[in-house]
Amino acid sequence: MAVAAGTIAKKRFCGSFKVVTALPESQMPDHRGLLKKCLGELGLAPRREEEILLELGDHLEDHAAALEANGVTSNAAAQEALDSVSNWPELREEILAVETEEGIMNYRTKALWLPALCALTLSNVLLALIQVFGPAPHFYLFHTGKSMEIFCAFIAPWLITQPMVGAVAAYWSRRAGGTVRYQLLAALAPAIALLGLFLLILPAAIMVANHFAHNIQLKAFSVLIVTWVLLPAIPLLIGAAPFLRKPQPQS
Repeated sequence: MAVAAGTIAKKRFCGSFKVVTALPESQMPDHRGLLKKCLGELGLAPRREEEILLELGDHLEDHAAALEANGVTSNAAAQEALDSVSNWPELREEILAVETEEGIMNYRTKALWLPALCALTLSNVLLALIQVFGPAPHFYLFHTGKSMEIFCAFIAPWLITQPMVGAVAAYWSRRAGGTVRYQLLAALAPAIALLGLFLLILPAAIMVANHFAHNIQLKAFSVLIVTWVLLPAIPLLIGAAPFLRKPQPQS
């Protein structure tokens, strides 16, 4: 981003110019006032706006110096350098577009959604790999107190990998400037996503399978919550714990 404004300015200058090293400093007048008048208010931070004006001014001076090296007078070279920008309002819009490009990916996206998506993807990829290449899942029998028996798949190797997932998400969020709350949410994203999925499925299951008693369905749902939400949440938190800190203030 630091050289983006200068790159745009180079593209806007009509014609090409050489870098002249033997020529004394160009006699171009103070460019900041002229550029501010030509560009108008950029609406950026004062320091960044000053940097942009200085960078564009340097390119104008280089252009004017190249013209002077070809025999053009200093005043004419300065005017021609300014005239080489064919459309100042369009240049202003291009600079603002480049400067706000990073703003498209806002703070919440960088500090929460991307780490959470990474954790969710990594967790599911590990689950798929373990199901294909790992040991067969163990099935534990749960009794509901009725004749209904619930079989629930419990994949221990997948749970062992979850601390790594929580650590990656929490570290990413912290590096992106996320608060401790964002770090926790990103680390727990796989468990939260499964919880949301089960909450969506439960009403449909009650309506479709209404030949089962609702208390049996709720007990089956509780087993799913414990197995696929609460149990994974524990290793996710264990992995995230070393990285749950307030982000370091950026200078």
